[in-house]
Amino acid sequence: GRKDGTIKIWGEGGKGRDDFSWLLCTNRQIHEPEKLMLTQMIAGDSLTKIGEMLHDARAEWGIPQHCNCSLAKSTTEAAAAATAVATEASPNEVLRSLIKGDTVTLVNGNTKQEIKDEKHNQNSANGSSETKTNGEDNNSPLNWLADVALQNQDKNESGSSSDSDEDRDGNYSTLRELLIRPSHKPNGNGSRSNSPTNVANNANQTTSTNPSQNTGPVKTGKKSKMDTLDEVISSVIEHSVKKEKDSIDSDDKPRELKHFVRRYKWTQHGREPLPIRIMTLTESKSLYPDVPHSWLCDGKLLKLNDPHNVNNYRLFQDQWKRGQPVIVSDVSKSLDMNLWHPDAFARDFGDEKNDLINCMTGNLVPNQPMKKFWEGFENFSKRLKDDKGNPMILKLKDWPPGDDFAELLPSRFADLMKVLPLSEYTHRDGRLNLASRLPSCFIRPDLGPKMYNAYGSALYPNKGTTNLHLDISDAVNVMVYVGIPQDGDREQHITEALKAIDEAGCDILTKRRVRERGEAPGALWHIYAARDADKIRDLLNAVAIERGARLEPHHDPIHDQSFYLDGKLRKRLYEQYGVEGYAVVQCLGDAVFVPAGAPHQVRNLHNCIKVAEDFVSPENVSHCFHLTQEFRALSDTHTNHEDKLQIKNIIYHTVKDALTVLANAKEEAISKLKIKKEIKEET
Repeated sequence: GRKDGTIKIWGEGGKGRDDFSWLLCTNRQIHEPEKLMLTQMIAGDSLTKIGEMLHDARAEWGIPQHCNCSLAKSTTEAAAAATAVATEASPNEVLRSLIKGDTVTLVNGNTKQEIKDEKHNQNSANGSSETKTNGEDNNSPLNWLADVALQNQDKNESGSSSDSDEDRDGNYSTLRELLIRPSHKPNGNGSRSNSPTNVANNANQTTSTNPSQNTGPVKTGKKSKMDTLDEVISSVIEHSVKKEKDSIDSDDKPRELKHFVRRYKWTQHGREPLPIRIMTLTESKSLYPDVPHSWLCDGKLLKLNDPHNVNNYRLFQDQWKRGQPVIVSDVSKSLDMNLWHPDAFARDFGDEKNDLINCMTGNLVPNQPMKKFWEGFENFSKRLKDDKGNPMILKLKDWPPGDDFAELLPSRFADLMKVLPLSEYTHRDGRLNLASRLPSCFIRPDLGPKMYNAYGSALYPNKGTTNLHLDISDAVNVMVYVGIPQDGDREQHITEALKAIDEAGCDILTKRRVRERGEAPGALWHIYAARDADKIRDLLNAVAIERGARLEPHHDPIHDQSFYLDGKLRKRLYEQYGVEGYAVVQCLGDAVFVPAGAPHQVRNLHNCIKVAEDFVSPENVSHCFHLTQEFRALSDTHTNHEDKLQIKNIIYHTVKDALTVLANAKEEAISKLKIKKEIKEET
C-alpha cells in the first residue's frame, strides 16, 4: 500500500515517525522502500536465551561473572553447589581444568595449552612463568576465538604470565614510579622527559627508557651492560623518589570537568581497565626473548621490529589489552613500491576527479583533477594554487570513496594483504577480527582499506594534516610512501621536519631513529588514551569559550575534528589535566596500530601516502559499542551519526559462535570423562 500510494497512514503517528507511521532512520530521514534491505531477524526471545546460555557457560567453565544480575548469582551458586557435593571429578571441574593454563596463540591459528608453574610465578619478574605444553593442538577458527576469550578472562583474574605483579598490587619499582606518575609542578621539575612542559630541558634524560637498575622483583638471567648515562640517571632517580612521591597524592585526585557534560552515560561495569604499562628493554627481553622489539615514548610505546615474526602476538596483546598503541616497523620491505608511488596513481587514476581538502584552511576544494594532485607530490610547480596564487597543501582522504578497495585496486590490495602484520587481527577474515563473525548474507561494514594521501606541512607548525579525532573501530595505518618535492629546498624541509619532531615531545630514541639511522620520517602522530577523551573535550570546550565561540548542543569537539593540538595546547592539557599522550613519528614502512576510541591527530612532515585498514578486536569491542551509542547523541547532520559498524550484530554473532565452541568442547570433555570412568570400572 505504501509503495503504490493506496494507503497513507496506518497505526499511530508521532515524533520520530514518517507519514506512514514508520520509524525514521537514525539520521532522522524517512526510509526509501526501494533501498531497504533485510539485515537481521531473530526470534523475540533470542537475546534472553543467549544471555542465559552465556551465564551458564561462565559458571560451568569457572569464568568470573562481571555483572550483578540475578542470573549471574543463581548460576554461580548452582555451579558452586554442584561442585561441593561432587564425590569425584565432576564435568564442571574438568571444564575448569581446561582453562587453568595460558593459551598461547600462534600465527597459523594453532593453540597450545600450557600449565602455569605457580612456584616460578612467585619468583619471576613481572609474574612471568615457564610453561609446559600438553601437545594438544586445535585448528578450528571458532575454537581459537573461544580460547582467546577464555585466556583473557583467566588472565585478568589470576594474573597474566606477562603482567607485572607490581602493576596488580600498585607497587612500582623506583624507575616505574617516576615514569608512570607525571609531576604537575609548574617549574617542570621531576616531570617526564618527553612531557610537553619539559621537552626542551630534559632531552637527554629520555635515555632512561633502557635502564638496567630496578628495585622491583629480582630477575633470573644475565644482567645486561649499562651505559654510563643510564647509570647516572638511575642514580639520580633513586635519590629523587621520596620527593617525587610527596607530589603523587595530589596528582591522583580526579579533576572536575567544568566545560563538558557527557550526554551518553558510560558506566564502567565488571573489570576495571588495566593500567598503562611502562617497560624497559631489559625487562621485556627476559619476558619475550623470541620477539625482536624495542620501546619508544619512554617505555610506553611498543615497536615490533619484525612484522612477520610468529611470536609477535603475545607481546602485542599484552599492550593492546591496555589500550596502548603499537608500531610495527619494516612492513614496506616486502611491498612492490612501484605500485605505491604517486606517478603510478597519476598514471592509473589521473583522469578521475575528486574532492580535496585544503589543510591550511580546512575548506573543501571540489571536483579537482586527480592528475594535478598526484603530480604535486613530486613537484611544487604542478600543484593546484589558491586564490592568491600559492600552492595549496592538499589532502585526499578516505579514498577510494564508496568503492571496495579490493575491487578497484586488486593488485595493490593483494600487495598490502601479504605484508599486513598481525593478520589474525587485520585481515577481513582474521579470527581475531570480530567483524569476520558476521554471516555472509550480511552487508559487510566498510572497514577499508582506505588511502590517506596528503602533502607535507613541516613548514607550518600550527597546521595539522588531520585534526584531533577518534575512530569507532581499531585501525592499522601503513606508511607506503614518503617524499620531498624535487623542485623544493630539500635541506630546509629536512631541517624543519627534525625541528618539528624535537618540539613535539618525542623521546630521545625517536630522535636518534630519524637522525642517526636515517629513516625517512613521514608523519607526526599524537595519540591519547581513550580513557582521557573527556578531559580533552573539557579543555577544547574551554578553549572554544575563550575564543568567543558558542558551544552547540549535540556537537562534540573531538568528533567535529575542529582542533589540532599544537604545542601550547598540549602543554596546557598536561599541566591542567595531567594528560600526556604518545608522540609518535611514523617513518616509511611503519604500521601504526590505534585502539578504538583513542583520540589522535596527524601532521604530515613530508608528502605521504598511507593506507589504513579497520578491524574490531576482542580487547576493544566494548569501546566500539559505547562509541556507537555516543555517536547517536550527535546532531542529525553529523557524519558520524549513523551506526555503520553494525557493532550489535557483530557482538551477537561473536557470542553465539563462542558459545557454540564451548558447548562442543563441553560435550567432548564429558565424553572423555565417561570413557575414562568406564575403563576405570572395568579394571
